[in-house]
Amino acid sequence: MSDPRNAHQHQDLDRNAIELALRLAVVGLLAYWCFAIFRPFLMPLVWGVVLAVALRPVYAGIERATGGRRSLAAILLVLLCLGVVVLPTVMVSKSLYDGAGFVSSRVEEGDLRIPPAPERVAQWPIVGPTVYETWNLASTNLESLLHQFRPQVKAFGVWLVTLAKQVAFTVLLTAVAVVIAAFLLARRETVVRIALDIGARIADDAGVESVRLAGQTIGTVAKGVVGVAAIQAALAGLGLAVAGVPGAGLWALLVLVLAVAQLPPLLVLVPAILYLVATDASMVTIILFSVWSVVVTVSDGLLKPLLLGRGTDTPMPVVLIGAIGGLLLHGLIGLFIGAVVLSTGYRLFGRWMGQNADTPSGQVAEPAAGPG
Repeated sequence: MSDPRNAHQHQDLDRNAIELALRLAVVGLLAYWCFAIFRPFLMPLVWGVVLAVALRPVYAGIERATGGRRSLAAILLVLLCLGVVVLPTVMVSKSLYDGAGFVSSRVEEGDLRIPPAPERVAQWPIVGPTVYETWNLASTNLESLLHQFRPQVKAFGVWLVTLAKQVAFTVLLTAVAVVIAAFLLARRETVVRIALDIGARIADDAGVESVRLAGQTIGTVAKGVVGVAAIQAALAGLGLAVAGVPGAGLWALLVLVLAVAQLPPLLVLVPAILYLVATDASMVTIILFSVWSVVVTVSDGLLKPLLLGRGTDTPMPVVLIGAIGGLLLHGLIGLFIGAVVLSTGYRLFGRWMGQNADTPSGQVAEPAAGPG
């Protein structure tokens, strides 16, 4: 014979379990709904946070110059960024679109060809004969190669056009992110306090340390990787435009991708030099552009100490995976955000793995820096 009290307790447990399940379902639905509503603003916000950290020294200088008037400093920062970053990007994007359209139209018409190598290429020391033979081989067999892989090459041309269109979206997103960054900088004490409070709410003192580490990593990667890559791409684009290489924006974008991935811009600039040679450009132009290409490639060694005092200690494979993964997931803007977010996650994971179980609360051991 069952005990009425036990039956009543079971009923209470069942009722509580059902109520808890309903509450969790409602909270989960509300959380998902809120995220879905906020999702279109997530990328501008993340990019704005990255820009806020990277532009903090610039904002601080403007604030001092304006006598501590934060609102005026924020407005001037937005105008400065729009003038220095966005407007030149719009100009470069036109060149990028024209270059991508040129390649796509040639692929569509089956008229994309490599001109024969000039005779003087064979006179180059050591590598001249090999380059001359390889160049001529590509020149004579490229048409049949294009015919054989026409669908793949055509798809690549379409991808180039799509990538060119993404530049316009990236410029618009960057403009919005600059406004967000200026607002965050003008309210930086409140923003920092909220971030630290969230970290403390999640993991007490360790959460606060994690928030500080995330901020340091964002600043390091934003200036030491993305900032340097943007400067190198701008310098490369300037040299390409002056040398008369068509589609300078497209070449500059490729330089940007390689530089974010910590690969040498010469991988892109050497083919541009060969193009100048193939089109019988003047020897002065070829020499000056070659020297400029070398300067752009080695400039990161000077730019990183100027921007950081040291380079980023995030391993190159992490930055590379973050840049490529972000590009595939979010388009062109993901090239920058992906490198920053994955580097931040890597550093936080390293800090978590490096914690000593005997370390008192609030004192977190710093892991050894990875090979960078």
